[in-house]
Amino acid sequence: MNAAFAMDSSGVDARVHANRPDSRLRNLTEASEGQPGSYRVIGQSPEWRQVLRKAAQVAATDTTVFLQGESGTGKEVVARFIHRASPRKHGPFVAINCAALPEHLLESELFGYERGAFTGAQQAKAGQIEVASGGVLFLDEVSEMSPMAQAKLLRVLQEREFQRLGGTRLVKANVRVIAASNGDLQRAVAERRFREDLFYRLQVFDIRMPPLRERRGDIPLLADAFLQELNRSTGCSSAGLTPDALEMLMRYEWPGNVRELHNALERAAILCQGGVITGEHLSLRFTSVAAPQRPPNLPEVERRTIERVLHESDWNKSKAARKLGITRTQLYCRLRKYGLEQA
Repeated sequence: MNAAFAMDSSGVDARVHANRPDSRLRNLTEASEGQPGSYRVIGQSPEWRQVLRKAAQVAATDTTVFLQGESGTGKEVVARFIHRASPRKHGPFVAINCAALPEHLLESELFGYERGAFTGAQQAKAGQIEVASGGVLFLDEVSEMSPMAQAKLLRVLQEREFQRLGGTRLVKANVRVIAASNGDLQRAVAERRFREDLFYRLQVFDIRMPPLRERRGDIPLLADAFLQELNRSTGCSSAGLTPDALEMLMRYEWPGNVRELHNALERAAILCQGGVITGEHLSLRFTSVAAPQRPPNLPEVERRTIERVLHESDWNKSKAARKLGITRTQLYCRLRKYGLEQA
């Protein structure tokens, strides 16, 4: 009797332990709903949920994270998600695009400089590593760093210290690094464009960001959320998408990923002048390669998504609407449309 009870208890403990990551992920995802549109984590596809699950797992640690994915896949969104879910959430989040700054400016921006370090340096200035102290430093396009900056970043990760340009004093680096790249960093190492030792320091915990074409089921949710955000932030209102417009969004290959989707909807919302967005408003250019494959039945994709989110929300309509990125009125319309209102 006691042995049976012990076996049953261990089984319960195992199930509780297994459910803990998913429970934490739900709490973190719901907390992100109050964030500005560009910082929200929107999506219910298995591919996107896997990204968020990994991000939630690593967030509780102080481990260096590397985000690998095409441009526009939401690498900064995930980096901010990790920051908000980490013990450093009350510290700053500092983002630098390494490809946007010339070589000499990137080093001074990262590490700071002392007075007289170079012509024009009339006073000392703290770098972004110091500014991010106690928080997170997000290095986008890290593959574009110069060899000298790579060597100094390696010291930051290994020794947790660095020197300002023109300085001799060691400065402590109390910062967590999240790096990202849209290029193949391993290939850059093979071509001797990137330090191998830095590569391994950055790839302690790597997360692959799926392109939008691999998570098409999230497109209706992203479109709804973006249109609502555009209405609030720019006043570009619309009455929604026509079925042909939604089908075009689902068929398109999205080489620019989520960023391109947002830009396409912003343009369409301006053109529709408060009306319904049609396929003509989207102005998407299909190639002969992208067009042949038709997506799954769109109403069925939307129905399954709504039903899954309702189950996850214990059929709480308000919570489900927030997670889907739509209003309660829009949710009730869809429930009637798909015969789910009695569920």
